[in-house]
Amino acid sequence: MCATSLVLLTVLAQASPLTADPQAKAQAQELLSQGSKLYHQGDLAGALEKFEAAYVAFPSPKLMFNIGQAKRDLGRPVEAIEAFQRFLAEATNASPETMAEARNSVAELRGRLGRIRIDCETAGAQIAVDGKSVGLAPLPDLIWATPSRHQVTAKHVSAAPAIEDVEVAVGSVSTVNLRLLPLAASVAAAPAPAPTSAPNLGLQAAPRPSAVSEGWWLGRKWTWVAAGSTVLLAVGAISAGVLMQDKFDSLRSSCGAGNSLRPGCPQSDIDSVSSRQTIANVFWVLTAATAVTTGVLFYFESRPVTVAPVAGGMTGFVAAVRY
Repeated sequence: MCATSLVLLTVLAQASPLTADPQAKAQAQELLSQGSKLYHQGDLAGALEKFEAAYVAFPSPKLMFNIGQAKRDLGRPVEAIEAFQRFLAEATNASPETMAEARNSVAELRGRLGRIRIDCETAGAQIAVDGKSVGLAPLPDLIWATPSRHQVTAKHVSAAPAIEDVEVAVGSVSTVNLRLLPLAASVAAAPAPAPTSAPNLGLQAAPRPSAVSEGWWLGRKWTWVAAGSTVLLAVGAISAGVLMQDKFDSLRSSCGAGNSLRPGCPQSDIDSVSSRQTIANVFWVLTAATAVTTGVLFYFESRPVTVAPVAGGMTGFVAAVRY
């Protein structure tokens, strides 16, 4: 740290606009004194913190010199050169010696940095380098950067973000062109997902039931309709079979012989037993059909499809009675 900066640290706050708040000026002076002490002790980070706090309390452009020196010594050349340039542009009443030292610091930092020219057609887009905002497009000045690869981004509320990488070399100017596409155009340009082909089973695809909101027994309306029908038909088949068996036993005891109703029973009574047998068999066939349908629906309704009941082949048990 040179002698000029040491003197400036303690007297900078004395120069101020006539309308400045005396309390804010005194606070800034105290912070400058604390920063000067830390700077002497080699605590550059602590000194920078005090200098920046002093600028917040009393925004004198002369403070940019102190901030620039602290950042330069901390190895933050881009921020340091920006601070020195602000000092040279705004602190017009600074001493010639301090102005000369600031120019020397800028010249020394230029030898370690490169610059980026950022072109963006979307006015008002937020421009950032390595995640740090550098202003709104169009940028009037070149951006200082260390020699390395940097990521430049542009964002705007009405467009999709644009991201480009740029390689910066010492003493050179690298150009980046950022082109933002309007949101509607970016969506239209995105490739549509390829349709998933599947065998046409006459089934209509539907969202899969949520495992959280539906258990294994929910979301199967047609399955339980078919299951209920199966139970009712089975009850009907059993009832018809019982009635048939009762009639058969009654006739056999009165006019039958052994396990046969013939030849002692009237034909009308035999036909009555046969009719009940037929009804029982029909009920059992329908029960079997609905049972098969229940199984099919249970399988398909557990898949991400909806299934309508369709009549199919019918198999099942048939009541058998010997006369």
